Amino acid sequence: MKFSYSFSITPPAPPLKKPPEKLAEYSYNEFLLDLPEHWQQIATADGNMLNWQSDVVGAAITVSCDFYEIPDEKSLKLAEVCLKARHEAMEVRAPGQVTVLSRSIKPYSGGSGLEMSYSAQIPGSTYLYLGYVTSRKVFNFSLTYGPDKVAAADLYNLIMTERLRVKIP
Repeated sequence: MKFSYSFSITPPAPPLKKPPEKLAEYSYNEFLLDLPEHWQQIATADGNMLNWQSDVVGAAITVSCDFYEIPDEKSLKLAEVCLKARHEAMEVRAPGQVTVLSRSIKPYSGGSGLEMSYSAQIPGSTYLYLGYVTSRKVFNFSLTYGPDKVAAADLYNLIMTERLRVKIP
């Protein structure tokens, strides 16, 4: 029986790296957000709300901040009202067709206040929300994406871990 072996003394070519994306920085009093240039900021009449849209990824982002003096004993009730309003807005868009994927209110791990999250799907759209209730404000971040909830979660996680920095409290 004859065996034949061969090997190369030339090292393999390094894997091709994608060039880093050029990011536009949006710096505001309450948060910093870095987005690739394909995200376009959309004008809004509400001075406490900002919107971005990307036709490249088929998604939209809304960030808003409302300022209140919120006593600690009322923060949980306010968080519940915020999440209920998110769900009701989805029901208006698609009555009886809302599938809630997750909903939670918990103490904010990075400091004082509460962290709210909500995700849901309606036909053709996935909605992911994160909010904070602190002693002085309610901060809201939402991402609307197409029907692929896995891709929506991937984009949301990228933004949350690498692109968005919320100033709390």
